[in-house]
Amino acid sequence: MRRFFYDPSVQDTEEQILITGPEAHHIRNVLRMQSGDSAELYDGKGAVVSGEIARISSKEVVFQVLSRTDESNSGVPLTLAQAVLKGKKMDLLIQKATELGVHTFLPVITRYCEKPGRAGQQLERWQRIMLEACKQCRRPIPMKICPPTELQELPLSEGGHNIMPWENEANTPFSALELDNGQPVLVLIGPEGGFHSSEVAYAEEVGFRTISLGPRILRAETAALAAVVLAQQAVGNFAAFPAR
Repeated sequence: MRRFFYDPSVQDTEEQILITGPEAHHIRNVLRMQSGDSAELYDGKGAVVSGEIARISSKEVVFQVLSRTDESNSGVPLTLAQAVLKGKKMDLLIQKATELGVHTFLPVITRYCEKPGRAGQQLERWQRIMLEACKQCRRPIPMKICPPTELQELPLSEGGHNIMPWENEANTPFSALELDNGQPVLVLIGPEGGFHSSEVAYAEEVGFRTISLGPRILRAETAALAAVVLAQQAVGNFAAFPAR
């Protein structure tokens, strides 16, 4: 079934939902959907609507509401703070982080990271990738993507778990962490060139706990996805949800 996001402030009644803008263009001119076709609609806040096209015009699509469910409970918030990677690697990571249920994606500027591009254009691209991933994986609440920030300005998870996988950590495996208390988790991952020693010292000073992801040196994007999977499993975010 096709999936689309809609703006509830445009028109969202018990009976009908109005879609305009790029999504309406995509429905009408790209997918060439017609009256009577079904779709799943997301308001971006957890509402999941099963609908059927009632009317299509040149600028808008009206869906008849068939059913509504609330999926606003997305589990324990997990933030992935990732040092900026080269273009396609960052694109892939944003896509996979969305699929894996990351709550917030926070690009970080470090000494050895790729220099971020034009902030506005880059964020727009990442947003498009994220929204397409949401539709593909049936995620009703989009992942929040923040503008790139300096490591020293990175907001910590107050009262939560702040962890940093690091290739030189030999004493603390991920399994030693206790993340099952319902508190938010922040995972900090370095760039392809790794963290500078001063950055590691700073992170530890402000409250990050360095952990090991095993004996092998992982690429930055591999380390990020491995850490996200382990953290999501540990906090219970991979528990089964009712089938739609």
